[in-house]
Amino acid sequence: MAFRIKVVKAIRAAEWWEYKLPPILAIAYATSEFSDMPLYKVAPYCLFYLVSLVIGAIYVSIINDITDIDADRAAGKRNRLVGIPAKWRWLFPIGCVVIGMVFGYLMWPDILTVTFYSLAWIAFSLYSIPPFRFKNRGALGPLCDACGAHLFPTLTMLSGISSISGQSVDFYWLIIVGIWAFSFGLRGILWHQYLDRENDFKAGIRTFATQMNLSVFKPIAITIFSIELAAFVGILGYIDEKLLVILLLVYFVLVVIRLKRYGHKPIILMTPKNQPFQVWMLDFYQVLFPVGLLLIACFHDPRSAIVLIVHCVLFPMKMIAIIRDFAVTILKFIIR
Repeated sequence: MAFRIKVVKAIRAAEWWEYKLPPILAIAYATSEFSDMPLYKVAPYCLFYLVSLVIGAIYVSIINDITDIDADRAAGKRNRLVGIPAKWRWLFPIGCVVIGMVFGYLMWPDILTVTFYSLAWIAFSLYSIPPFRFKNRGALGPLCDACGAHLFPTLTMLSGISSISGQSVDFYWLIIVGIWAFSFGLRGILWHQYLDRENDFKAGIRTFATQMNLSVFKPIAITIFSIELAAFVGILGYIDEKLLVILLLVYFVLVVIRLKRYGHKPIILMTPKNQPFQVWMLDFYQVLFPVGLLLIACFHDPRSAIVLIVHCVLFPMKMIAIIRDFAVTILKFIIR
């Protein structure tokens, strides 16, 4: 029983389930809207590609912990795989690779989708596994992580749903989504490296964050975020649905509520010391964007409501937090 618990913890689902998957699904929902096939018919394929990406996420979580054991020990940091016998550790990522190959086979002969899916796995491996281990090679680390965790999974979903719904891939759509996903992923890994900077110093890990002066981080963050926002404006313009603009305004109200009521400072990348914070656009990408697209699909065909319900069941926590913050604010306003 203890062994099984350790294995479950090793996949680190809490760190990526509600954070990385909903924005990828949002692109699937948006792509399906450009076809004549209603979303409820496309949804089983969205689930297929989602599961294929989940296998990749489990793989990268496990190999990260396996290859970080010595560094985590040096930094005094807990590693979830330490308690698993060394002879068993590599069986789990090997099993993930085998399952991933099965998914790749099932995607065939959709060459573009299989290519993007394969590139995600390659990027995952190059980031963590020696002798490549791009994690310790300065700027190559964030670039590789952004590709493996965001860019290629998002393009896998976009290409796969385009194929399933009978569309040829719109390369303008692919490019603006790719720029957004890569920029968002790059900002995410730099944020993670910034948070881990002190531990990485102790362990002697040469990440991009440990090699760069902190004064350089701010202009880098602003540049990346500017590109990300420009690409996302292109995405909203391409989708051309007023509801998403309304939800964007709702998001800005949420930012103000959390700032005024809870003191959550909005940040791009660098976290303030001893102060709660909120990362710009995170809640919109992870909650309001996919839910807004699902509502639009329901307006076009009410039968797509089942997809909305399933999505809310799969990804409830951040949605509940948003509803709670608005509800508390409204109730306090009424009581006054």
